[in-house]
Amino acid sequence: MQPIIIESDDFGMTIPISRAIITGLKTGVISTTNAQVTSPHFEMSAALAQQHGITAMGLHLVLDKDRPISQPLTIPSLVNPAGFCHAYQTLQTHPEQLAIADVKREFQAQIDRFLASGLQLTHLTSHHFVATLTPEIYAIVLELAQTYHVPVRNETAQQTPYLTPQEIKRQLTQKNLVGTPVILSHIGYLSAELRHKSRLTTNRLAEFNALKTLKQTNYWDQFSWQLTDYSELGAK
Repeated sequence: MQPIIIESDDFGMTIPISRAIITGLKTGVISTTNAQVTSPHFEMSAALAQQHGITAMGLHLVLDKDRPISQPLTIPSLVNPAGFCHAYQTLQTHPEQLAIADVKREFQAQIDRFLASGLQLTHLTSHHFVATLTPEIYAIVLELAQTYHVPVRNETAQQTPYLTPQEIKRQLTQKNLVGTPVILSHIGYLSAELRHKSRLTTNRLAEFNALKTLKQTNYWDQFSWQLTDYSELGAK
């Protein structure tokens, strides 16, 4: 059997998303997730996870849109006058304006918030792939990963509006597939709040159903895939 990681992003963004991810983990539809600690729902979501026996997951590092964990005055290059992180479009257009010291301070604060919840850190990822905005930001993420002895996810964007069984099969049949593949998903239950926080809304339910279908049809077993998580990979 070949190992494969099925990951769902954005744990903690909303309570319905967190509940869907918990269900996905407990039923074997997905094998890991990552937490967005800048969300006001993170603490409750972390408590829900631990109530269901989920004690470890990754951290989804955030640099855009949310209120940062650090005091805004200590990371001036990362925030707007209202004290919120810049919109992602601003980061894309002017990544050179982000002071590396500010990025490192905020990422460390997010790690500290995560660990304070009692969850065990298994790996690092980033929201909207902000870790890859500049080589300097990526170097910070690698440094933190080495400090905490966890791997960093290799981040690539999906090629379809939402994950489908066909897209998963396409990813797994690429000729250049090396190492343990990661299927990135965004599962969740819908809510009014979600429509104000993310462009991914009904897509989350569609992806959840697609992954349920693969499990129900024994797709992974048929092609000798064994679901795993980052704990078996070690720091990279």
